[in-house]
Amino acid sequence: MLRILLADDHTLMRQGLRHILEQQPDFDVVAEASSGIDAVEAARQHKPDVAVVDVAMKELNGIEATSQILKHSPHTAVLILSMYSDERYVLRAVKAGARGYLLKNSAGDELIHAIYAVQKGTPFFSPAVAKIFRDGYVRLKDVGGIGDRFELLTDRERQVYQLLAEGNSNKEIAHRLNLSLHTVETHRWRIMEKLDLHSTAELVLSAVRRGMVT
Repeated sequence: MLRILLADDHTLMRQGLRHILEQQPDFDVVAEASSGIDAVEAARQHKPDVAVVDVAMKELNGIEATSQILKHSPHTAVLILSMYSDERYVLRAVKAGARGYLLKNSAGDELIHAIYAVQKGTPFFSPAVAKIFRDGYVRLKDVGGIGDRFELLTDRERQVYQLLAEGNSNKEIAHRLNLSLHTVETHRWRIMEKLDLHSTAELVLSAVRRGMVT
């Protein structure tokens, strides 16, 4: 029995995916998550065989969630399911450790095949996504700022970074992450220092350029 985690911030999308997967007698959807933070926690608790993760989630995007899921559950195979085939998303997802990248408009039988493949250790990519690797994989280290100052951020700082970029106040972030206001303010200061940012506007723009928020 393959144990699967579904992470997507659209309830109807998760319901549709669950319906598709539950038609397979050897698939068991053990958890669902509506945000990247919740996906990481669900992976930590359930240790699924496969995590199907959307890219564009609030609070922690799917790419950062992938990296953190694998830290808590290294044997989980992460399959990105996204509407974006943009090179910056695809290559950063692979850099984060995703084993496959599937476009939502091709979900269905292809999703079933993809889950079987990544669980066995075989990479699986939609045709349009595979073309990106043929045409531009050599640019992996240069995409979206990979290898730059962003690598200096801790996992917690990356969570705070995205929440700030989404327009949350320090108080709102403290409540969401169960942190003190002082701790959030300290994280914010360190993020600005590490990324050499000098205003909230610069912080938001930098997150958009990295594809963390849209």
